[in-house]
Amino acid sequence: MQSKLNLFGDYCAVNCLTANVPKTLASVHGPLPDSLPLLRLADRFLTYVSVATYVGMTFSTTAADMFHAHYDAKVTTARRVAGAALALHSYVGSIPPLIALCLYRARVEPHLTAGCEVALDVHNRCLSDLVAVQHLFLRRALHLSAHAQLLPLFTETGLWPLRYRRYHLALRYLLYILTDRPALPLAAFRHAWALATTRAAPTWWSDLHLVGCSLPAPCALPFSQFPTPELVQAAIIALPGSLLHDLATQIARSQRLPLLHARLTYLYRHGPPPALSSLCATRAYLSLPTHRQRDALVRLVCSAHPLAVEALRHCRATSVPRADRLCRFCATPGFVEDEVHALLECGDPRLASLRLQFLEKAALVHPGIPHLHFRLPGIAFLDLLLGTENVLPLFGDYVADIFALCLSTPHPLTPAPSSSAPP
Repeated sequence: MQSKLNLFGDYCAVNCLTANVPKTLASVHGPLPDSLPLLRLADRFLTYVSVATYVGMTFSTTAADMFHAHYDAKVTTARRVAGAALALHSYVGSIPPLIALCLYRARVEPHLTAGCEVALDVHNRCLSDLVAVQHLFLRRALHLSAHAQLLPLFTETGLWPLRYRRYHLALRYLLYILTDRPALPLAAFRHAWALATTRAAPTWWSDLHLVGCSLPAPCALPFSQFPTPELVQAAIIALPGSLLHDLATQIARSQRLPLLHARLTYLYRHGPPPALSSLCATRAYLSLPTHRQRDALVRLVCSAHPLAVEALRHCRATSVPRADRLCRFCATPGFVEDEVHALLECGDPRLASLRLQFLEKAALVHPGIPHLHFRLPGIAFLDLLLGTENVLPLFGDYVADIFALCLSTPHPLTPAPSSSAPP
């Protein structure tokens, strides 16, 4: 190493260059020797460090994961930037979801994906901290609580979960190396591939394969075969299908997202499996003109509403059984106060009056709505309303009115607030 530093110093002297010795650092990767060799450059000793940053990547020589410090730095930066973006509401009022999503793409996601082409997500602990920042921002962008369901954060915004997004960018970087063939990156990749396939050494190639295999719906390149641009392009094309399968599986297993389940059932019932964009896209109701309309529909889709089917899930130390979460308005035995019952079926005069007003107004802009109300199953009709843009403002106001009525009418099973003051 010292001989190479001497050659570099001689090169600088011949070409009238000056090495910035204070910024030149030394580190040891692997087991430390009994005594560290003294390295000199331009007659000055170099400083040994355990953590250093180079072209935006922070390397650590003492942690089991050499990129551990890089993940921590990006989590801290992303959390700070996300907080600053969300704090805008203190100055400009409520931030519409579409603007918040633009802020996410422009200001937050670059930090969440920084260096993902180099630091592959083979350690879940490091990735989980980045994912937590993504979930926090998207929940706040949609004005949801910290306990809201995660799936709608992606199905309603069109964004990808961070694990898939980072893997997608890594595949695109590999495609760039194989297509444009930059000399040094290509040589480094060939060396990494050879080490991984001939010596079973952990390299960037083995990490990329591991990340692809660890996806909920695996989408990895063949390990032993040297990749071609066509193979990588095929993996990039197949990745949205992997994400679609993952989202669809989670929706099918969830019992708390009936509207997403209805959407999924409709998509798979009519024709071949849909494209990812049919399940994961920015929804039209996020662009409604008023905060009240948007929030009502977001809470309806995300099951973050005050209806008894959700409200009684958390109101006690032990959850009220679903069959006992009866409608607070009609109190009819066997009728659970869920989305379909409250919005479309309940016979209570207050809800029936609001429903009639909504259907009459909706018929003016879409004459087929009243007919579809009686023809379609309730959950399918709600899904239809969410996808009918000219009816969305009316539907948003109607849902908001129903939720307001629920909040002003306590459920009999809701615990009464304690009258005793704390000591």
